[in-house]
Amino acid sequence: MKQKIYTIKTVSRFSAAHIIPGHPGICARLHGHNFKMEVEVKGTTLNEIGILIDFADLKSAVQHLIDKVDHRHLNDIPPFNTISPTAENIAAWAYHELKPQLREDVAWLAAVTVWESENSGVCYTEEEV
Repeated sequence: MKQKIYTIKTVSRFSAAHIIPGHPGICARLHGHNFKMEVEVKGTTLNEIGILIDFADLKSAVQHLIDKVDHRHLNDIPPFNTISPTAENIAAWAYHELKPQLREDVAWLAAVTVWESENSGVCYTEEEV
């Protein structure tokens, strides 16, 4: 028997600068990106009006994160003042910040994808292995 799963996605954008310490190339120098953050939430049950989770609620939670990093030098702000502000670490940070904000009995955070450019991005998720 197949279970119905709904996937809600939202995309937000922010601009930020960073330095990737220890990088062997030009990314070790100060540079910036117009980042895109894609958040995916999954669930199996819709509410009484046919919604898994309101887009406005999800966008609000994501915007709270975007406000922390938009137009900032990432290396200067926690947690990126102690860990490298790579796309991988930004995606993991966003995932761990958003996950507790969702009621997992309603919907769960499936993945966060952070794009540094139109062609380069990383998806972070947690799965049982």
